[in-house]
Amino acid sequence: MTDYVLVGGGAFAREILGWFKPGLPAGDRFVGYLDDGDEPLRAAGYDLPQRGKIIGFKPSADERLVMALTDPAGKMAVAKGLLAAGAQFATLVHPRAWVTDTAKLGSGVVIGPFADVSADAQVGDFASVNGYSSVGHDAHLGAYGTLSGYVDLTGYVKVGEASFFGSGARVLPGVTVGAGCTVGAGAVVVRNVADGATVYAAPARKL
Repeated sequence: MTDYVLVGGGAFAREILGWFKPGLPAGDRFVGYLDDGDEPLRAAGYDLPQRGKIIGFKPSADERLVMALTDPAGKMAVAKGLLAAGAQFATLVHPRAWVTDTAKLGSGVVIGPFADVSADAQVGDFASVNGYSSVGHDAHLGAYGTLSGYVDLTGYVKVGEASFFGSGARVLPGVTVGAGCTVGAGAVVVRNVADGATVYAAPARKL
């Protein structure tokens, strides 16, 4: 039996509840969430108690936290603070996702429905892969990264930590996207992207 606490009460938290709550094994449950706002899930009509603010939360050894933030920099700061306080994070993989037995997933990862993590791919700690997105064979998605829906990281792509990909973005085989990058929705990345850059359009160019 596992009690899960969501870290964040925004749209991604609602997606995670929709994806995973109906199919949890017997005895497993979501028992609450953390957010620095004023009960955002209750305001959205969700009956899940807010356990307090993220900053200063004292984790229980009997609970597993689920990273429900999508901003990579925010994920990094929050994860480091909670880990220092002794938190333990769960990795959740939707039953309708495809993760090959040679892929490697880090701690605190969330893999949505119909996502694909292919042969010998790596997904770093606290990265999130939204529905219908893919991490191709031998590709590496760095820690704290976020793939929105329908993102395609093709074979041998390397992505540094804390980078964000908008819906429908695509990275061609063997291309490297640096750390702290933002790739706009629908962008097609055909060449290497330097750390901290924002790119958009097809072919992708700097903003």
